[in-house]
Amino acid sequence: MLCLHRLKKSAAALGLSALLATANGLADDTSIQLSKGSLHLALDPAYGGRITELRFGDQDLLALPQPGGNNFGSTFWLSPQSLWNWPPVPEHDSAPYAVSAKSADSATLRSRFGAGARVSKTITLNSGHSATVHYRIDTDTDFPEVAAWEVTRVPNRGLAFAPVTTDSVKTVRGQVAYTLENDTLWLPMEADAALVEGKVIANGSEGWLAYAQDGLLYLKVYPKVAAKNMATGEGDIELYLSGEKPYLELEVQSAAHNLKRGEGLDWAVEWLVAPIPASLKVHSGSPALLEFTRQQISQMASSP
Repeated sequence: MLCLHRLKKSAAALGLSALLATANGLADDTSIQLSKGSLHLALDPAYGGRITELRFGDQDLLALPQPGGNNFGSTFWLSPQSLWNWPPVPEHDSAPYAVSAKSADSATLRSRFGAGARVSKTITLNSGHSATVHYRIDTDTDFPEVAAWEVTRVPNRGLAFAPVTTDSVKTVRGQVAYTLENDTLWLPMEADAALVEGKVIANGSEGWLAYAQDGLLYLKVYPKVAAKNMATGEGDIELYLSGEKPYLELEVQSAAHNLKRGEGLDWAVEWLVAPIPASLKVHSGSPALLEFTRQQISQMASSP
């Protein structure tokens, strides 16, 4: 659930350990390992609180064949990009986060303030197939427009797809060899294809973005955003292909909001990983793949 409310500064709410960590600007430099059943996530508090592994069984969906520089794992930015241009705000993207809570299947991390905002992340494994990644933006300046933005890098092979309003689809950088079929954006990728930079944005019609790779389906499910509420120049679904390294960015965004100093924005993305039946052929335009994906979302929604 997305909500706006005043920031409450109390020791009871934050906890003594979180207050001490924040006051001293400390971060846990030890990788955090979260596991439940077949699902395993790794977080790096020392590097932007990033999710660096998304493993189902022995397969890591975030592992890149040629990792390079800052472009790995799952990170968080403020939207629209015009708030900071480039590079991303270090405090949100790559600087250390303080760890305020940690257990076998959940962790909460918090950044320092940067560009007028502080980011908190709580990652919770719900089952051996799903996790909730909850984000909060706290402000110390006014934002006439700001949205939450999750950026997850995966290998540029397999198939990315999402239901969209077709007239919202735009290639905003380079070229992207996507297709539109069954009111869905499809991006098939070959592992040995030449690297071509490109970015496509769209307004999702159902509030999910999927990626199929090596027999696994990885789903990001987020609160649906009306086209009129998207951040300026952005989409709530964005796909970016690097022209230098073999990775794809799976990006989802919240609706944009006007925040006054001291207000906060809460937003969550549900991650789901499921094996794809061997009998189901993965290809662009597949009604069977769309049906299977929607079944996974329905089952997740009905789980306690």
